[in-house]
Amino acid sequence: MDIAKLRSDFLVDDEVSPERLLTLIESLLPHCVVSKKGKVEIKRAGLAGRQLVKLVLVARLAAHQLDETISDEVNADELSENTGLPKNQATARAKECVDERFAERSARGNYRARPRKVDGFLNELAGTAAKG
Repeated sequence: MDIAKLRSDFLVDDEVSPERLLTLIESLLPHCVVSKKGKVEIKRAGLAGRQLVKLVLVARLAAHQLDETISDEVNADELSENTGLPKNQATARAKECVDERFAERSARGNYRARPRKVDGFLNELAGTAAKG
């Protein structure tokens, strides 16, 4: 194997490719939509708190890829508003997402989904939707 191939295999891009973005949005549409101001409106009932937080983080990541004026970072107040969880619970679930490396926390106390971690969550959502 040559060094160029190794480099491309080892150094991965954290951006969402246009092809992957299409799949991401198609996977999100049954569960939520995002307003042009960045508010995530969840369509799906019965999700656990951590799933709600993950859904908001992934939706904002996708929305940011479509419109850079929508931030991919979500603060605790936004998480609470978008999920319907009390702020302390939304923050606790976001911390769990950080602990499991699904999300990262910025110095300003905002949370952002890690692009390379969303596929597993979307598969989980699709699986629970099929059962329910």
